[in-house]
Amino acid sequence: MTRWTRVLAVGFGLAALAGCAGPSQPTPAPGAGAATPFTRMFLIGRNVVDPADMTITASEAVGFRSTADQPLQVQFFQPAAQAGKINCRVADPQLLQRGQAPWAEFHAGYQGRLTADVPPGQFPSICTFAPGYYAFTVKVMDLARPMDEKLGRQGTITVR
Repeated sequence: MTRWTRVLAVGFGLAALAGCAGPSQPTPAPGAGAATPFTRMFLIGRNVVDPADMTITASEAVGFRSTADQPLQVQFFQPAAQAGKINCRVADPQLLQRGQAPWAEFHAGYQGRLTADVPPGQFPSICTFAPGYYAFTVKVMDLARPMDEKLGRQGTITVR
């Protein structure tokens, strides 16, 4: 076999493998059944919200996965009136161990804003939204951190 034949064979093989991967799809939420929406994930950390902007449909849910080594606070600040527009719940209550429910959910915080303290790893709650525009911040919960980490990063969700 000539050198160019080998190079072409390897190139076609790699192209075939790349084509098999296909586009990424939303993943079903843990314990997903027929009534559980597909969940799109935000990767959050001390200095990151990825993606920073997400567009979803009203039939999709949003979840959070933390890469930080300490708890982070996620707080929705837009829209100002959130009641009936943002619905958050534990995706699969059976995965929680006894006593975990209080920290595993969003709660109404300052001025009625939905807030959650997210530990490292997968946060067990997911949120669904009415059509509209939503914004949230992710802040480090350690007062000894630098000011830019305490101010937080912002993410947005547009629901069509």
